[in-house]
Amino acid sequence: MAEESAEKKITLSPSWKQYFIRYLLSVLAVPLFGIGLVALYFVRRKQTSSHYIITDTQISSVDSRYHRNLDLVNIEEVTVQQSWINKKLGVGTIVLKTSAVSMELIGMERPHQLKETIQKAVAIQKKQQEKKRVRKTPDPKYKPGSMEKMDYLTGLWQQGLLSDEDFKNEKKNFE
Repeated sequence: MAEESAEKKITLSPSWKQYFIRYLLSVLAVPLFGIGLVALYFVRRKQTSSHYIITDTQISSVDSRYHRNLDLVNIEEVTVQQSWINKKLGVGTIVLKTSAVSMELIGMERPHQLKETIQKAVAIQKKQQEKKRVRKTPDPKYKPGSMEKMDYLTGLWQQGLLSDEDFKNEKKNFE
């Protein structure tokens, strides 16, 4: 039985609807000396060249030129950008903003639903991070340095430089 990874991973790609106008113009340009076929090739390559990986802790944008990661806890604002045709087709660009950078998830279907999901994940990650900060380290059982002193006394007792009675009396100070 294979072990499942603890972190969930979702891979999203831009929808063909994001490139609808470009596809339409390319098809219309096919009769013009085959220019439309070349345009179709480039539009398809642009559409398939990037994808987005969403995990429990971060969002990654993978393109043919770069790979960017954005931790969910750093996201301050999530917005949706849509043109009128994108609204009709049900696609849009999700913009993720941090204090330093922003990342765009281009051509996502049902962008408002995805926006809400990302916002929920961000809130969960921020709560988990806050719990880690609040978590208190337990107080040590012994005072700092007392174990070294106890080891020193034990060494003296084992070498016979300290009597059993003196060792027991000194040991009481450390309990």
